[in-house]
Amino acid sequence: MKEFGYVLFGIYALSTLWIFLNAAAQLHLLWHAKKKKKQIKSHQSEHLPFVSIQLPVYNEKYVVEGLLHSLSQLHYPKHLFEIQVLDDSTDETSAIIDRKARQLENEGFQVNVVRRGTRSGFKAGALQHGLSLCKGELVAIFDADFRPPQNFLTAMVSHFTNDKVGLVQARWGHLNREENFLTRIQTYLLDMHFLVEQQGRYNAGYFINFCGTAGIWRKQCIIETGGWDGSVLSEDLDLSYRAQLKGWTIVYDKNIEAPAEVPSVLEAFKIQQFRWTKGIAQIARKTLGSVWRMQLPLTKKLHSAFHLLGSFTFVCLFINAVLTLPMLQLRNMHPEFIALTKYTALGVLNLVMLAFLYYKSAAEATNDRLRFWAYYPLFSVVYLAMSVQNAVAVIQGFAGKQSDFVRTPKTSSQKAKQNSYIHRTVNWATKMELFFFLYFVYGIGLSIYYGDYFLFVYFFLMCWGLGILLYQSLSPLINKQTLNFRLRLTR
Repeated sequence: MKEFGYVLFGIYALSTLWIFLNAAAQLHLLWHAKKKKKQIKSHQSEHLPFVSIQLPVYNEKYVVEGLLHSLSQLHYPKHLFEIQVLDDSTDETSAIIDRKARQLENEGFQVNVVRRGTRSGFKAGALQHGLSLCKGELVAIFDADFRPPQNFLTAMVSHFTNDKVGLVQARWGHLNREENFLTRIQTYLLDMHFLVEQQGRYNAGYFINFCGTAGIWRKQCIIETGGWDGSVLSEDLDLSYRAQLKGWTIVYDKNIEAPAEVPSVLEAFKIQQFRWTKGIAQIARKTLGSVWRMQLPLTKKLHSAFHLLGSFTFVCLFINAVLTLPMLQLRNMHPEFIALTKYTALGVLNLVMLAFLYYKSAAEATNDRLRFWAYYPLFSVVYLAMSVQNAVAVIQGFAGKQSDFVRTPKTSSQKAKQNSYIHRTVNWATKMELFFFLYFVYGIGLSIYYGDYFLFVYFFLMCWGLGILLYQSLSPLINKQTLNFRLRLTR
């Protein structure tokens, strides 16, 4: 048992070390993000390019009309852009699109609605299918919940005066930041990505990525790079790396903000997180070897590795969580482990570094420092608890397990109970969360039994985070069942 305990401690130490190194790499990106970058020379040409705006849509009845309206407000000559709606919808979304398209055409806009009759390749398949129909040398892409600013095209196309630029990515904003606690804590993650990771990588000259929307590609770049790959869930990250490995440059302009909706209900949030984390793992499996075989500076390779292996952090968090209970027992069965486990205090340093990173990005995004500290503990425990489902997603991605592209349900102003895209069920993730909630409740009890409170706070935090997820998942179902029971009683 003692020998096996050393093996477990070694695994725990290695996973903690990875989290530490990942946080250190992000601190390095923060340092680069605060440096002034020498911008790629760009200027507004007298001859504006023609832009094709692709809108990959699948059952977006609550938000697609708002996107089309936003595009009609763009300050760009009508004869120099077209709107291509790639509609794979199976519900009334198609009727909404047709009605709005006719309205825009009557106003002088060029609108082309493309329907494939199949969802082959999902979003990537739709983009690839529409690419051959695009008239523009530049291709802008928006998800249905985005609301680009009026100057979006004029500001973004100025970067393409440099022939090496294959993509320009804008920063995401948040339409519903203040809707509830879930929307607020998600903005911390996104703001850190755009204001620290993206900006830091761009300033340092490291590989960065298209974020799936709110960007403009050079059509030639997409074609020369091999086009969109529908076999992976993160087709945006995949194409970005293939383009950069072929010598194309990606520009990130944080001054151009395109606001969008973040998921306001847990079901949509979990769907999005699962797809993102699995997709990143798929691209790491597919691309990381090619990056390391290239003649690139070592720092660029290292940051690419941390970038592509970013979702592996969830696996490390999950491993650490599972091993805490055996570690507690080892401490009380074999006293030599008491001194050994004190080295796990490195995990506290990880928390401090991550808190600093998120604080810096949140402060830049909103300048609301006090409110950040009020919500950050909630953010921490929820994302810690999300490691249960996300670790499964990452393992599936590394293993090459294929799965469908499940879009994130958009709600707009619709409440979740009125949204036909939100399906509340007790799935495998909820069952796992319940199991580990009970697992860490047992850890709390065991800590009290042994009188050893070394891991007590960690057990409490995991129970707190998993309790929030379980409450958000189960309470609507319980309320629905209670309502149905009362209705049956009154009949």
